Amino acid sequence: MTVTRKELIKCRIQLAKEMNQYILNLGDEAIWLRWIAVGVPDEPSEDDYEFIAENDDEWVDLCKLFGRLTHVSNEWDKIK
Repeated sequence: MTVTRKELIKCRIQLAKEMNQYILNLGDEAIWLRWIAVGVPDEPSEDDYEFIAENDDEWVDLCKLFGRLTHVSNEWDKIK
């Protein structure tokens, strides 16, 4: 199965929105502040999501950041 670039971008946009919502739902201000400073801006527009999804380096950086932030959150939950 071959995926077109357009389909890939569409999937990335959806995933970026889901990652953003996950970070918001954590309710951790320190994680949220890091996310909006380096990842997805506060109250992102569709253009923001498209920029991230269309740029491979931005996309990889966002995924790495999400992994680091959610790992930190999960480790913190074990301590609480």
